[in-house]
Amino acid sequence: MAQPQTSLPLRSLARSSSSRSTARAEPDTAPDGGPAGWLVVAGCTTFFFVVLGLIYSFGIVQAELAHRGVASSATLGWLASLSVVLSSVFALPFTALVARIGNARSGLVAALCVGGGYVLLSYALHALPLLFAAQALVGVGYGLMFAACSSLATQYFVRRRGLAGGIVYAGSGVGGAVLAVGLSRLARAVGLAWAIRIYGLLALAVLVPASWLLKHRVPPPLAMVRMSYLRQTNFLLLLAATATVTFSLFVPPFFLPTFAVSAGYTAETGAWLVAGYNLASALGRIMFGFLADSRFGPISSLALSMLLMGASILGIWSVSDSLAALISFLIINGAAAGALLSLMPIVNASLFGVQETVVTMSMLTMSRAIGSGVGSPAAGYLLDAFGGAASGTRAYRPALLLVGSVSLLSAGFVCTLRWRLGGLDLKKRV
Repeated sequence: MAQPQTSLPLRSLARSSSSRSTARAEPDTAPDGGPAGWLVVAGCTTFFFVVLGLIYSFGIVQAELAHRGVASSATLGWLASLSVVLSSVFALPFTALVARIGNARSGLVAALCVGGGYVLLSYALHALPLLFAAQALVGVGYGLMFAACSSLATQYFVRRRGLAGGIVYAGSGVGGAVLAVGLSRLARAVGLAWAIRIYGLLALAVLVPASWLLKHRVPPPLAMVRMSYLRQTNFLLLLAATATVTFSLFVPPFFLPTFAVSAGYTAETGAWLVAGYNLASALGRIMFGFLADSRFGPISSLALSMLLMGASILGIWSVSDSLAALISFLIINGAAAGALLSLMPIVNASLFGVQETVVTMSMLTMSRAIGSGVGSPAAGYLLDAFGGAASGTRAYRPALLLVGSVSLLSAGFVCTLRWRLGGLDLKKRV
């Protein structure tokens, strides 16, 4: 029987695929923190807190738009996912721009796009074309932010790489929790339009100075794409997992507020559910970061997180609408979904080397457009087809069965990758 392959050939290919690889710092020469490293972590965490916090709390806006009858659930699904889709579709151009103008200037442009997009959104609540334009502007900002920050902290750490990445990505979970509850309460006090406008102005005030903390240590690569990776089975498995897992990734934060109302709870309860989901996401990113740094390993941790995502949707959310079940779901699914994003740069660094992470992450991020662009709209379409939000929680079940099944499919790709690298020995660190 053929032995499972190791990651050594793939790592060697990654290192030899660029003439600049010898000029770059090797992974084990990183300072493993230090003042410069932790300042970068602080800057990246701030961006994730604000930008992804706003995106994860968009379900509050979506629920209000649905209540006002601005558009169908399917159309609102497209609106909610637009910012995520654009950040993925243009991942390669965004990464090339970061390499050209630097992380700090890219962060500044991202800050202007996100803050400006939310200010525009506040004036567009009754005009669907302007809503899409505002979300597109936010998507450009998100894409630039992700290209500038997603793997930047990994350049400064070796032993604590999982912890550093977990802290950065935990910012989005904490941001989503804080901003979701804050947006709901602020909207009741001053109205939804002014609440969104205030958030946009605060985003500008916080992100513009934070952009100057984004300093790279490893020079950017000459090319943003390595076609040779597309001939490597290990990379293709990771690519397939990334493309499919995003099908379900944003469905919970976007649909939990409307699901809560359909289940008979208040809109305030829906906001708290989203906040709890995002807080669990933050904790999951740190917890799975520790697992990745331990004997468990980054790829095994990624496989576990994807399995928990699919199992929690199929085994909890799709079968019960009690508050206890929803809380159990948001804890498990939130932690697993949060770990998914934070583990990707660590998995890439372990497989392909830190110097290739910018390239592999940009290629994988582009594949996220498939799942991100189809998942939420498909869930919204199925919700409308089976009676809509007004028909109760049973109308959500077909959508939840679909997204949960696709999530398990993505877990299968990573489990196969884990088997190729470590065989059936579950004690082996992979």
